[in-house]
Amino acid sequence: MKNDCIEIAINDHRKSLPDAAYNSAQDVFLTVWTAAPGEKSLTADYFVSGQIISSTGEKLGDTIDILKTEDIVMLPRVVYNPNKNQYLVIYCLGLDCFNIHGIILDEQGRPVGDHFRVVNAPANQFHYTLAFNSNKNQCLVTYNDFRDEISSAYGVILDDTGKIIKEEFLISDAAGHQVNPVVCYNPKEDTYLINWEDFRAHGDSLEALGTLEVMTDIFGALLSSDGTILKNNIPMCFDADGINADQRFNGIAYNSKTNTFLASWTDTRESLQNIGVVGRIVNLDGSMPDEDFSLVDAPGAQMISHAVYVPEEDKYFISFERDLNELDKFYFKDITANLDIAAMWLDAEGKPESDIIDIFNGEGNHRFVRFAYSVKSKTFLLIWQSDFPGVSDSAEGHIMSAGGNIMGKIYKY
Repeated sequence: MKNDCIEIAINDHRKSLPDAAYNSAQDVFLTVWTAAPGEKSLTADYFVSGQIISSTGEKLGDTIDILKTEDIVMLPRVVYNPNKNQYLVIYCLGLDCFNIHGIILDEQGRPVGDHFRVVNAPANQFHYTLAFNSNKNQCLVTYNDFRDEISSAYGVILDDTGKIIKEEFLISDAAGHQVNPVVCYNPKEDTYLINWEDFRAHGDSLEALGTLEVMTDIFGALLSSDGTILKNNIPMCFDADGINADQRFNGIAYNSKTNTFLASWTDTRESLQNIGVVGRIVNLDGSMPDEDFSLVDAPGAQMISHAVYVPEEDKYFISFERDLNELDKFYFKDITANLDIAAMWLDAEGKPESDIIDIFNGEGNHRFVRFAYSVKSKTFLLIWQSDFPGVSDSAEGHIMSAGGNIMGKIYKY
């Protein structure tokens, strides 16, 4: 499965946690990632980098240096603004704290204005996501941090120039930690649905890194476009105080035909063959009429998924990393896993419709897959991190990824 892969960034720098967005005006993709100095690097600089890739898989132009700095940077995220044919890229910059910063790029990846600060709190922000509001030309950024000794979920709303139009606000004030708030926009209702890993079952005494040692649940919230909370603490998966199984690495996809959401997460419940992806349908008002169900369940472990609804096919496309062997329930701490990249089609109700599609398999660890979809070409660009041999993440978890090369592949259906 290697010959048709795209070598997006192959060098000594420790590159990690890529993301991608589709430009509908040019029918191209912008990929972004961070790079830290490698053992043989000639520079001590850190980078937020990018690469434009055609819908058929050609690299267009040189690597884009979005940011070059002596300070640590990590976890870039990108969305496309079709109303202005621009991109918004956010990332964390390690100054006094790891605060979220951003930059607007034009269609060629050139900066439009200066880099700006999204969050200026005296704490480290992690697990941030963003969603573009096509009706108002705005963006909701969500994140968690540890400023009050408990990780809480926050949001901030930016306009299309990066200006803050709603200062950061607390999304959930529940007990315990709320981690990894993922946001999805509903253009018909002009609302946002958010979900997160929730540790309220463990109370306020759990330390931050203790969230890697206990079972968790998935909760969510429904927000209006101005950030008003319409419905909070939605129990998307609350299984007996987190005793029975572990749920994390959550996501959301919006279905424009049914005007509903598909919430999803990685799950370790006993009914699965080992580790799989489970989800449930969430209505536009935040209600959930039916129980959850398995999206991906096969021998071995399938985890850390990313799903998008494809209106032209009335289906969902979901990507994930997998190990053909069974893994421990705390799989995300096992850097020695032999992870490959795969995908599947789900029907309009989120139920499995196809066999697993083998996107990439090879020696080593391949993970953190993301993708973007070309409507015009009916192609997906999947991108991922291929770890350098012999590296391992720090005790702080996957956000502090030790890095590797950035690879990609075009999947055409």
